[in-house]
Amino acid sequence: MASELCKTISEAKLEKHKNLFLNYRNLHHFPLELLKDEGLQYLERLYMKRNSLTTLVRQPLYCITSIGSLVKLQFLDLSDNALEIVCPEIGRLRSLRHLRLANNQLKYLPAEVGDLRELQTLDISTNRLITLPERLHMCLSLQYLTADRNHLCCVPRHLCQLPSLNELSMAGNRLAFLPLDLNFLTPISLPKSLLELLHCPLGHCHRCSQPMFTIVYPKLFPLRETPMAGLHQGRTTVSFVAYCCSTQCLQTFDLLS
Repeated sequence: MASELCKTISEAKLEKHKNLFLNYRNLHHFPLELLKDEGLQYLERLYMKRNSLTTLVRQPLYCITSIGSLVKLQFLDLSDNALEIVCPEIGRLRSLRHLRLANNQLKYLPAEVGDLRELQTLDISTNRLITLPERLHMCLSLQYLTADRNHLCCVPRHLCQLPSLNELSMAGNRLAFLPLDLNFLTPISLPKSLLELLHCPLGHCHRCSQPMFTIVYPKLFPLRETPMAGLHQGRTTVSFVAYCCSTQCLQTFDLLS
């Protein structure tokens, strides 16, 4: 396998390939041959999906380091590996447009991701991310952000500063609310999809009338305990359901108040 890999990389260097496919090769380390000499200076797309990478260079802490020397790289697919850390050198890939890091073990992304000004697609789904880097809003070309199945608790406000964002997916996280305050952010600064979401909540709290987006707390009132009880004269067991935005509203809401 090692000799076959070296042959593949040597041919790519010699023939100045723009695409290099290293998927499904059971690689445990990033091939150092990719970073030697100037042979791969023309490389634009590197596919390393479905390997066993825990590190991209033989250094501790499972991180990306010298990969930053592939300055013309536009597409990098490292999904379905076992990466734990993406090191700051990723920010040196200034031509990168598509970065796929899905199905790894990442707990955070470095702030230098914000240096990827040409980045259009970022897939970081199925990792262990608790938060997203503050400088992500500097990826001015970012159009598609997929962060499904992580440990995120909220949608960061700085995502609203991404001028080109068309699709944002954060399914399967731990979202408790959308921290988007229209008094803090003017509608024109919001991506279209988020703005439409703010205009279409799940409903409004029966207690405080605030819009509800991700969590609703129901409270059941037997009809006989409501002002409408006399209309049915005890002939029905239908209940009235009130919906509240928080446990505090749920505890204090009363139909007669």
